[in-house]
Amino acid sequence: MACGGEKKTEANPETYPDKPVNVIIAYKAGGGTDVGARILMAEAQKNFPQTFVIVNKPGADGEIGYTELAKAAPDGYTIGFINLPTFVSLPHERQTKYKIDDVEPIMNHVYDPGVLVVKADSKFQTLAEFVEYAKAHPEELTISNNGTGASNHIGAAHFAKEAGIKVTHVPFGGSTDMISALRGDHVTATVAKISEVASLVKSGELKLLASFTETRLEGFEDVPTLTESGYPVIFGSARAIVAPKGTPKEIIQKLHDVFKAALESEDNIEKSKNASLPLKYMSPEELAQYIKEQEKYIIETVPTLGIN
Repeated sequence: MACGGEKKTEANPETYPDKPVNVIIAYKAGGGTDVGARILMAEAQKNFPQTFVIVNKPGADGEIGYTELAKAAPDGYTIGFINLPTFVSLPHERQTKYKIDDVEPIMNHVYDPGVLVVKADSKFQTLAEFVEYAKAHPEELTISNNGTGASNHIGAAHFAKEAGIKVTHVPFGGSTDMISALRGDHVTATVAKISEVASLVKSGELKLLASFTETRLEGFEDVPTLTESGYPVIFGSARAIVAPKGTPKEIIQKLHDVFKAALESEDNIEKSKNASLPLKYMSPEELAQYIKEQEKYIIETVPTLGIN
């Protein structure tokens, strides 16, 4: 059956799956999305008759992987992970080769809260010190992010606006490089997701100045939230599994059921906790609604942040 454009599929829900399923990750191996995806897929594999093959397609802030996912045949043999808000923000910032409605939601996997991080030996040991210095020295402090207009850039810019400070945002091609820049003393700070820096914080190499959460982070109760410090910014990255638009509903349901069981399994819960990955299930309907809310934030709030 043809599903518009160049997409053609011979998908047969009754015989699905009869070959391996490619799982596209739009970021480098070793980043937060990749680590979580591999943990979940290994667990899902136990109850799926074919192999899930992880395919890393990094580049252009995620657009390369997202485009390949969006343009794949809607037959259930290509699915992938999207990061929110990045998946939604990119098409509003530039002419992307995919559209937000090119995908069908399967399930949300993780909600990874944002954090402001410095090196442990930084001269800034508190959020107040960081803000005070930034106010006195506009644009001197540098904050690395995971790509221009990508999730961490939005979070950092929203924080800077609320705090009334001017900083210099330094984009990198993903979270791995962004954190390497901080570790190598090339930037003052980074805005990351907690899963990406938790081990480096626990080892004493990095230090959290604040979390972008409503309540203090579990395991990091001594770290203040931005909100309690007077800067009401809630920010994090949802990571969700989607399929190309037009994938038969029966196949979406099959995949959803396998992934939900994997998400809720004891092994996945334990391994995800060890990787500091905060699991957050959303059904296809809840995920669709969340994507709409993210788009509203991108349209209404992001243009006020001076990102572009």
